Amino acid sequence: MSDSTEWTTEKLVGVLRELAGEDELPAHLKEGPIGESDTVTSLGLDSLGVVTVIERLEEMTGIPIPDDFIEMEDTIAGIAARLAGLAQGGA
Repeated sequence: MSDSTEWTTEKLVGVLRELAGEDELPAHLKEGPIGESDTVTSLGLDSLGVVTVIERLEEMTGIPIPDDFIEMEDTIAGIAARLAGLAQGGA
């Protein structure tokens, strides 16, 4: 388990790249550009990909994450900020 209070966009991008390297997410995410303002949809993730990301985040943080935590139009920065808040006991 990592220190879950240190969630940043860079750390979230690392999770996406790791999952892409494991063939769990689209291959272009292994090395392609991923910016803070990119949305889940613009990155090519579908609902199964979102579930995969949520499951990995739960494994890494040890925190239960609601199934609807990530919406398709969420940005990487928005997800990271909410994750940091959740890890610190917020919503």
